[in-house]
Amino acid sequence: MLSAEALRLLVERFCSGDDVSISSANAIEVALDDAFPNDDVVQDVVLMLASYRPGGGEFLYDEAQVKKRLVSILGRLTESH
Repeated sequence: MLSAEALRLLVERFCSGDDVSISSANAIEVALDDAFPNDDVVQDVVLMLASYRPGGGEFLYDEAQVKKRLVSILGRLTESH
């Protein structure tokens, strides 16, 4: 399980565009799921990350869509941990 600080850094790197890889999205997905299993808003982001691919595609989310949602939960990461 990632520390709260490590998770926040991963999310910040994704949002800044420094690392928008699938492996980064997968790490964020798992860490958010572990840290917020009962938070419906965060779980929606977890599902979005599971359907993420750079450039998007049919039934997939792209970088801009995921970044927008991750920015909206960055505050939760600093508040709750």
